[in-house]
Amino acid sequence: MAGENKTSSIAVESTQTVAKKDQAMFPTWALMVGLVIALVVLKAFIYIKDKKRHGK
Repeated sequence: MAGENKTSSIAVESTQTVAKKDQAMFPTWALMVGLVIALVVLKAFIYIKDKKRHGK
């Protein structure tokens, strides 16, 4: 029994995902940098300069 080779009858299809040509491929760091820049710009538009609220 120790020297027997056992084969499985389960067939597993190898699936490989390939990006379509019309999809944009961005690295994660570029996405993070873009989000940080967008948040800074958004905060600049939302922030209200008010002398009464300054420092609170």
